Parts: sequence; C-alpha cells; structure tokens
Amino acid sequence: ERLERELNSIISNGFAVMYIIAQKLVWKSVEDGYLVGSRGSVGSSFVATMAGITEVNPLPAHYYCDAGHYSDFDSDEVKKYAGASGYDMPQKECPVCGKPLIRDGHDIPFETFLGFYGNKEPDIDLNFSGEYQAKAHKYTETLFGSDHVFRAGTIGTLAEKTAYGYVKKYLEDHHMQTTKADENRLALGLVGIKRTTGQHPGGLVIIPQDMDVTDFCPVQHPADDPDSGIVTTHFEYHCMEDNLLKLDELGHDDPTMIRMMEDMTGVDAKKISLSDPETMSIFTSPAALGLPDDDPIIGKTGSIGVPEFGTPFTRQMLVDTQPRQFDTLVRLSGFSHGTDVWAGNIRDLVTGGIASVNETIGCRDDIMTYLINKGMTPSLAFKTMEAVRKGKVKKSGKFPDDAEDRMRAMQVPEWWIESARKIAYLFPKAHAVAYVMMAFRIAWFKVHEPLAFYSAYFYRRSQKGGFDAE
Repeated sequence: ERLERELNSIISNGFAVMYIIAQKLVWKSVEDGYLVGSRGSVGSSFVATMAGITEVNPLPAHYYCDAGHYSDFDSDEVKKYAGASGYDMPQKECPVCGKPLIRDGHDIPFETFLGFYGNKEPDIDLNFSGEYQAKAHKYTETLFGSDHVFRAGTIGTLAEKTAYGYVKKYLEDHHMQTTKADENRLALGLVGIKRTTGQHPGGLVIIPQDMDVTDFCPVQHPADDPDSGIVTTHFEYHCMEDNLLKLDELGHDDPTMIRMMEDMTGVDAKKISLSDPETMSIFTSPAALGLPDDDPIIGKTGSIGVPEFGTPFTRQMLVDTQPRQFDTLVRLSGFSHGTDVWAGNIRDLVTGGIASVNETIGCRDDIMTYLINKGMTPSLAFKTMEAVRKGKVKKSGKFPDDAEDRMRAMQVPEWWIESARKIAYLFPKAHAVAYVMMAFRIAWFKVHEPLAFYSAYFYRRSQKGGFDAE
C-alpha cells in the first residue's frame, strides 16, 4: 500500500526521473566501493529505500527475515515501538527458519518528502565520499553529456557595511561631502547587487536534451577566472528552479572514513549491527564529560571523533540525556541541528524531569506522527508540522486553523504545545537517521577496531584543520 501510494504521487507529478537518476548515481558509487549518505528528507520515501537510493527505511518498526520470508509489523511487542526505531527492538529468531530476524523501520511519513498531494518540490541530496565526488560529477556528465551538465553558480552580493564603505571611499576620492542621510541613501542603492560569483559546493544543473543552456541563462567561469576548468550557470539557481533539475552531489568525510576503515579491516560496514551494545555504551561513558574512565572497551575518549556527537555541545547533550537507544540518538541529532529546540526548550524539560527525551519533539516528522497517533486528521497534522518547523508558529504565536483547540481536546500535554511554540527550525527525521547510521558505524570501528579508526581519523582530520590534538 505504501509503495502504491508513493509511486502514484511520484509518477503522476513527474518526479520518477529524479529517482532513476539518483539510483544510477548511488549504484555506481556503491559498485566503486563508496557508501553514499542521503541528505534531507529523501529517506522518508520507501520507494527510495527499495530503489537503493537511501539506506533509511521509513516504515514503522518491524521484524523480517529474507530467508524464511517472514515479517512482523503487528504483534503487541512491535506496536510498543510505534514512532521509534526498529533497531531498538529485542533480538528474536525467525519462527520459519530459525535465523536471527532483521530489525528495521523508523516510522517516517512520506508526506514530509512530497507533501500530501505531491505538491512539494522534492530534493534528492546525496553525500558522496569527498574523494569520489569528482567521479560522481563525471558520471553525471556521462549520463547526460558534458554540454548538458553545469555547476550551479552562486552570486555574492554586497552587504550593507561593505556598501557603506564603498560610498565613503567614493566621496573621499572625489573630495565630496554630503549628509549622513544621503550617505545611507546611496549605500542602500548598492545593497544586494552582484559583487562576485562562485559555485555551489555540489549542485549540478541538468539541461534537457533538446535544449541548450543559453535557452535558460548565460554561462561563465566562477569569479570570471578563464583558467578555471569549471563552467557555471551565470544566474543563481533559484530563478530557474521551477524549470530545471538540480542534483546535489556533495562531498562528505563519513563515506571516505568508512571506506578507509573497511579497507584496513576487511569489515563490511553495511553488515555492522546498528544496535551493538558496546558501541552504544560509547555515548554514555563518563569520558563524554571528560572524567577518567578505565573501561577497556570504551577507552578514555567517549564519543570524541564520532561525527554528530563529538563536539563539546553534543557531548554535553549526551551527558544530560544518557542515550541507550538508537531512537534517542536520532532525536539528539535533531536537537543539535534544529533552532531553538534544545537550549531554552527541551533541555529544561528533560533535565527538569518533565518529559523523557523520547517523548519530546526531535525532528519535524515527530510532530506529524505524534498528532496523527493522538487522533488528529493527517492533513491538519501535516499543516501543524510545516508551520512549526518553518518557525511560523514561533513568529505569530498561533498554530494553524483550530490545531491548538484540537490538541487540547486530544489531551496533548501543555508542555508539548509550549515546546512546539518555541521552535524556529526543525530537521527532517530521515536526514537525522541517515547521519546517525553513518556515525554509529564509525563509532563501531572506534570500539571494535580502534587502530583503523584512529588511523583514518587522524589522516582525515589533520588534513582539514580544526583538529584538537589534546
């Protein structure tokens, strides 16, 4: 049913081609030995999971066995994990063949990707290994022809302070004097005009086969440098986004590190258990606080060096929440990437004992699934989620339509309503799950293959700067 509903929406709105392109790019990278991380909300789509575009499974938590062809979505045990992650369910054997069952599912609604009527412009953003990114771009040129693939150009505009400096300099050079008000008027005339051009870090614009790029816009070398081998669109992408396809093929460290550690150890990262208890213990070790820790498994560094959870801010969050489940890590990733979500909001609820982490809002999808489970109509739950995650509720203080009255009638706790009212921006859950999956694999190597982990970590990070030797 889910595939049917998604495919109808994807195909009837003309988005199927985006899926096919993304699938070809991901398959090619995986074939060449580099995992690809999905960004944004593409992991909300089960079609994307089945097509191999994303590893995130958006169905509700479930058990399945591909040998015994057995699955369990409905038992009471599974239903306890509604809205949570299947990775946290207890290990069980397949009643058909006796093999350990696979646990999966993160309960992410498709609507966060395409809207209820397929009326939301989808974006398939992919994180390739930084070392592989150029090859991914080259392969895109192979698919469409190099004269149909261009880097998305960006335009750097004049800021107010710089404009004011220009005006001052002009008046000085020409020995002119004028009033303060006139200086402001002249500066305002300059704000927002083009100062320089650049390129998007991974955005590629695809031109239809029967057209030429100049049907849409001029092209140029970034910053007008004729020696650069890169050609970009001259207009910013946003003025053409309704007419042209943009692919985001970004470079990222996580897939590179994983590939290096796989090469050193022979371990297939895709087979690592994402509910490994020793790895999970890294996130609750006293070392996250910088306290001494003599545990031989965890060592002395807790989650330092693990993406998403290695900064002083996120390590303090681990200390405050003591996560013992994958689902909690996903929420923490949402807290740290959202705006006005953790500090001054959910942190007070958690440390004050008002709510547990897993009851709070971590990602935008949590709002929709929570309200639907409470009995709200899906379309109003979607509308409420969109208003909260874009910060509209925070700005106006009002929820859309009669959502607030409905929430009170459905006995949604007052603290939950007030917490939602404070939020300025929320992360998509699919993005958080994809990032935490990569982070957990890297943490697994840190615990079980420390030599490979430190070797890859020091190699990658020392090249990047921002490296704290101590």
